[in-house]
Amino acid sequence: GYTPQTGTVTVTAGQATTFNLQLSETTIMASEIVVGAALYEQDRLEVPITLTSVSREEIAREPSSSLDRAVEAVPGVNVVRSAGLSNTGLQIRGSNTFQGGLGTRVVGLYDGFPINNPVTGEIAWNTVNMNAAEKIEVIKGASSALYGSQAMGGVVSVMGSMPSEFEIKTGASLGFYDAPPDSDQSIYRDGYTPWLWNGYLGLGDKNGPLTYSLLYSHAEDDGHRENSQYFLNDIKFKGRYDLSSHEYLQLSAFYSDSEGGYINTWPYRVDVIAGPPEFPGPPFSVETQPFPFTERALDQRDEVYADQTTKRENSLVGLNYVNMLSDNLSLDARLYYTRNKTRIEYNPTDATQTWSPEYNIIENTSGFPDAAIIGALNGMLPQIYEKESGEFAENSANRYGAGIRLDYQANDQHRFLIGVDGNIVDITTTQYKPVYSPGWGNFGEVQEKNASLFIQDEITLTERLSALLSLRYDWSKIDADEVVYRDYTQMGEVILTAPIENQSVDAISPRIALNYRITDDAALRASWGKSFRAPSVAERFVTDAGLFPGNPNPALDKEKMTAYEAGIFMKLSDRVSFDLAGYINDYEDLIESRNIGMFPNIVFEYDNIAKARIWGIETALNIRPVDPLSISVGYAYMNAKDKSGEAGSLAGAGNPEPEWLAYRPEHTASANATWTIDNLSLNVNGRYVSKYKSVSSYPNLERAYYPGDFIVVDAGAKYKLTDNLTGSFLCRNITNEQYEEGEWFRAPGRSFILGFDFVY
Repeated sequence: GYTPQTGTVTVTAGQATTFNLQLSETTIMASEIVVGAALYEQDRLEVPITLTSVSREEIAREPSSSLDRAVEAVPGVNVVRSAGLSNTGLQIRGSNTFQGGLGTRVVGLYDGFPINNPVTGEIAWNTVNMNAAEKIEVIKGASSALYGSQAMGGVVSVMGSMPSEFEIKTGASLGFYDAPPDSDQSIYRDGYTPWLWNGYLGLGDKNGPLTYSLLYSHAEDDGHRENSQYFLNDIKFKGRYDLSSHEYLQLSAFYSDSEGGYINTWPYRVDVIAGPPEFPGPPFSVETQPFPFTERALDQRDEVYADQTTKRENSLVGLNYVNMLSDNLSLDARLYYTRNKTRIEYNPTDATQTWSPEYNIIENTSGFPDAAIIGALNGMLPQIYEKESGEFAENSANRYGAGIRLDYQANDQHRFLIGVDGNIVDITTTQYKPVYSPGWGNFGEVQEKNASLFIQDEITLTERLSALLSLRYDWSKIDADEVVYRDYTQMGEVILTAPIENQSVDAISPRIALNYRITDDAALRASWGKSFRAPSVAERFVTDAGLFPGNPNPALDKEKMTAYEAGIFMKLSDRVSFDLAGYINDYEDLIESRNIGMFPNIVFEYDNIAKARIWGIETALNIRPVDPLSISVGYAYMNAKDKSGEAGSLAGAGNPEPEWLAYRPEHTASANATWTIDNLSLNVNGRYVSKYKSVSSYPNLERAYYPGDFIVVDAGAKYKLTDNLTGSFLCRNITNEQYEEGEWFRAPGRSFILGFDFVY
């Protein structure tokens, strides 16, 4: 835009007067255009729900950014990572817990096509490379009315980029992890410096009716902690061919192949308090509490875990046919195929690997010697880890889908969106099957079918008031009608057969959303909606998650949520915008895992066990005080409570606040400042997460070693060396903060990265 200028002009009768007005360029903070709220383009001021977008410039601040890092600063989003390519959890408004990749209440889309793994529902967020991304939209709150099952918490939608002219682009970056503090005694970092590097090469063009972009990316990382190393190969293609002035075909495709270490927690021992017997039972009683060796936080739990690997293959081919049938009617038909494959290799050695923790007696009033107590524990308790030579777990899913959508502007008051979608998923798995096969490496098959129908009406009620009414019906069915499994709660090999009570599940998801334009630059919004999530195949049939056995649940049913939201968005000036939102999410029949075994055996099962209420407030402020400087600040407060009436059913009674939902931080905040002048751009961004109030794996009344309670600051610089070449420098975690996002998983410390980008 341009800076406004005024001047006085005097015109004399009968004479011509010339007045030269020179406008200087400036940046105007205009209202942005978004797509995800209604599945078509809308002005940000017209959107009746809370939506945050991440621009291409924001994505490019970090070399070869992954999807989890690109959205981690969005208010209301919290990312929980273990390390490397291992499990990464992303929650929107507290929708998810950190449960090892099983189930998610957030839908991931790439160019409108699903990327969630159909077996578990998870998204490998850290393997979704962002080099080819144009924009990311994060839709918060109940979104099942448009996006179906799994969208209870929200949607993360990535849109691929395409060029406006011929271009060749390439780039690379190289970096290393700085040494940890002197207090760290990890064997892994003793005299060793891990390195990381990324590179990409792309080609694109717009030539007549054809536009395309092809990009290859590669990343390697030695890993900031033991066995967190990985490599990633990623190919993305996007092309569009204009058949005529009113119709086109668009193809979106990607393939990613990654391999890395399968990470585990830091080392620990088990402290034991032994006391007199509790009848009936053993001749003594024990209380146990794991004690972590935090001074070795960069080491694996034990050497038997240091050679485990995980391999992933994810691919998508999606084709859109779009036809503007008339000025008021358009058609969007699509076909898509996705493949997701995950393989975990536990033991590449020639011998069986076993491990149990070290037991340490800290108090003994039982009358038995310490050695006798420890010997009894080793005899009674099963091995924590026991894997035979070559043992592995593997799951793959092939999804075939199709859909059609009609966008009809009936008149000035009504714009209708009508669509149908369906897919068939063929699953091959060693872990999540409805039949029992003793041993490991035995595959089973499951097929899942899904279908949906939705309708939406955007109503212009007055010049300033509009409503968005949405209604969607979803149906999901698996082909198994019974499950045969070993009951791990009983002694010996007891095999049970049970009919599946909810072979198919369905739900109607309505949403009503209102938008009122107070002024031309401010809008109020409010919405109410219902969402649901069908149980994943993994939750229905899981029998093994590495550490503990599990029992399938033939009675597992869908979970439901009712959501309420109100907010305001204001463009206070050309330099300031502000957004404020408040929400209440009421969950019912939440699917969560719980221990159904008796001491000393731990056996988990997924049940519809809980009611919960999560409410919160989110704010976002964007300021450009002077042309070179832009500042953004975000804050989110969340109150997440178990309402089931059974304290600790979602977290564990060992927490000081057992009603607080596990892994939901009360406070999160982010800030970013970018200074751009001439060819130089400087950027600083920070992120704060409060200490978790509740965890599920290692709870204790003192909240010792709980994740959170950190501030991490990154700083970077980019300099345009020529018209085609840009150099960059990035320092992540400039204070070398030692912190955890996941329970007992040390996050990366300080690292330095130097890179370049070339575009021709």
